[in-house]
Order: sequence, then structure tokens, then C-alpha cells
Amino acid sequence: MDRREVKLVLQSLRPDDLTTNDPAAIEALVFVESDPDLKAWWETHQAFDQKVASQLKQVPIPSDLRENILNMRKIKQLPPQPPRLGLWLAAAAVMAILCVAGSFMHYAADGPLARADYAAAALPLLHENAPHLAMVSPDHDKLIAWLKENHAPIGTMTSPMNSLPTVGCQKYVIHGHNVTLICFALADGGVAHLFIVDQGALIDPPKKNEPEFGGMPGGWSIVSWSDDRMSYLLATTSGQDALKQLL
Repeated sequence: MDRREVKLVLQSLRPDDLTTNDPAAIEALVFVESDPDLKAWWETHQAFDQKVASQLKQVPIPSDLRENILNMRKIKQLPPQPPRLGLWLAAAAVMAILCVAGSFMHYAADGPLARADYAAAALPLLHENAPHLAMVSPDHDKLIAWLKENHAPIGTMTSPMNSLPTVGCQKYVIHGHNVTLICFALADGGVAHLFIVDQGALIDPPKKNEPEFGGMPGGWSIVSWSDDRMSYLLATTSGQDALKQLL
């Protein structure tokens, strides 16, 4: 079992499954103990699962749920009807339209997108400060080596960011464009998430060396800026003061 297989097995486990007798799960759990980077990823993954489970337990179950389900309209099976030529022709026409529309949408999905749409697509990938990271390490050099190997965008980080320990990194594809994510551990226990994308991916990239601060739903504080080649989006739930210190 290699690291990829271990991750696939462990991602299927939940906090209540850790006492399983499944041989594959047992082998994966033993493997994790011998791999520090994989163990750090596993601990982050467990923390996220436990957080989700605790939130779900707080959702009240209506006392009349069973009765409402039983009283719902029953699904009746209709007798089969002989096919009619008109319906087949209409279905064929709809399929043709969908194929053309699908081709156009695929083309449009690979073009530049507005900065607001980019941020709206990127932030949900953070899963409330627990993104799925392909490489977990506090070592900047290891992360940069992984990003280069996977042809991910690599920009220039500020001096304060270079002095922080990293949590890990990941490569995404947003709207057909490669996007890098690097996560940094903040002194207050929070995390700062840096997205890097080629300027050409954005219709309205931020101005060069002119940080623009803002906020997004979910308590996110963000700042965006550009250099000669790349555009950056830095996000955290630790507040804008934390972002300013990183710039």
C-alpha cells in the first residue's frame, strides 16, 4: 500500500470507524504512524470530520419526521407506453441543443474570469480552515519543490510570509486555470491561505503592488494584489490586522 492508497482508505473512515477490523484500514493506520507528513495530514482530516460531526449533532430532529415521511405521496409505477416518433425527434433536438451549449460552456469555462468569481470559487476550497492538502510540511523548500514538480504557479512571497512555518500546499484548477494554495501557520494559532494564479486568468487582476483589502461571507478577511506575472489572494479568519502584518 502506497501513500495514495493510504489516503483513499483513510478518507473513507469517520471518527467512529477507527476501531474497525477491516484489514485495509488497519494497514493504513499503521502506515500513517511511520510517515510524519501523512500523519499530519490525517490529523487535520480527522479534526475536520469531528467538527462536521459535532455540527450535525446540533441539528434537531423533528418529532414528527417519521409520520411526515409515511404520509408523503406514494410513487406509482405507470404502465409502459409505446414510443412515439414525435417524442423521439423532440428528444433528439434537445440533445443536439445541449451538445452545442455544452461545447460553448466548455470554451467559456476555460477563459478569464472576474476577480470576484475567482474568490467565490477559491474560498470554499478551504473547508473552514481545513483544506485537503497534497503536501503537508513546515518546510518552504519542500512545498516549492512539490509545486514545481506538479507545474503549479509559483510567485514571490513577502518577507513576513517567508518567516512563517508552512502547513502545506495544494494545486487546484479553477475555471480551467492552475491555481496554487499555500497555507501558513499564524502566531495566534490561525492559518493564512495564499492563492496564486497567473494574471492572465483574471479579467480584472488587482493592481501591481497595491493591496486591496476586503471581506467574504463566513468571517473571511481577504487581500489581493499582483506583481509582474502573478495575482495573489490571501485569506484568513484571524482578521485584517493579521493580513496587514503579512504584507
